[in-house]
Amino acid sequence: MIYVINNSNDPFFNHAAEEYLMNNFNEEVFMLWINKPSILIGRNQNTLSEINLDYVKENDIIIVRRLSGGGAVYNDLGNMNFSFITYRNSSDGQVKNGFEKFAMPVINALQSLGVNAVFTGRNDITIDGKKFSGNAQYFQKDKLLHHGTLLYDCDMSKLSLALKSKAIKFVDKSVKSVGARVTNIADHMKESMTLLEFREYLKNYVIKTHGIETIYEFNEKDLEEINKIVRERFETWEWNYGKSPNYRYKNSVKYPSGVIEYYLEVEDGKIENISIYGDFFGEKNIQELEERLIGIKHSIKDLENVLNQINIDDYIRGLSVKEFIEGLLDIESNMEGYVCV
Repeated sequence: MIYVINNSNDPFFNHAAEEYLMNNFNEEVFMLWINKPSILIGRNQNTLSEINLDYVKENDIIIVRRLSGGGAVYNDLGNMNFSFITYRNSSDGQVKNGFEKFAMPVINALQSLGVNAVFTGRNDITIDGKKFSGNAQYFQKDKLLHHGTLLYDCDMSKLSLALKSKAIKFVDKSVKSVGARVTNIADHMKESMTLLEFREYLKNYVIKTHGIETIYEFNEKDLEEINKIVRERFETWEWNYGKSPNYRYKNSVKYPSGVIEYYLEVEDGKIENISIYGDFFGEKNIQELEERLIGIKHSIKDLENVLNQINIDDYIRGLSVKEFIEGLLDIESNMEGYVCV
């Protein structure tokens, strides 16, 4: 096993680095990495039903879909992630045993610092019943990638706001995140450590206990290939939003101009069917507006591109394009959500 140095805070790069290492290195790999504010969506999740889109947009939080399954997680510069890439074996096929196997190095390192960390449930690590780590993994041919997130000194208020789920408005078969009581590792440390100090401790602990002798740093060729994966997959709307399972979306909003009900069917991230109802007034037939939106991506930018070319007041008197899009995407919602990692 080798330890790979990765000091990038770019979540697109960090996920692309995992894929690159998985596909191009024969050695088993251990890597630690830290993301700037971002939400990591599980491979089988509907992105829009997992995030508070309005908050995410206002706070420049990056959205990136993982190659692994599981639920949505929030990352910031007080959070650390770890990755193990190994060759699969028969025991890894058992989900709990496989997850627990790779969580144990982290648990043992924390216990050596006096932190009462334990593995619980299907894929969690907890302290006193509160979750601080969620783990996920995926297989590819004879390889297994296991990665997990560690809440060390995360901004819990932002975590909660960014992951306010509005799944009640989405009908689909995607994997839903599950709410949990969460905690930061730093709150349980006997001696204070910064995140970077803790990363160094965990790195050295795993290197020692796993007998790692090689420290690897990406060269120019590696970086070129990783950035190619970033451009072709992890930065794209098609991957982060369009890969969401097909879903139906419904919303009802009361505006000064009347109540409007939105019903959408979305496939591959694009609107396939749409119906708009309400007690509003308009000079033109609302079906004309509905037809203009068929085939358009269910995203702010693409909806704006279409709607800014027409006079929305002709169809719904007194309504602005901004208000209409907010209803189509449920951007402004005061619904209570939950925290999930």
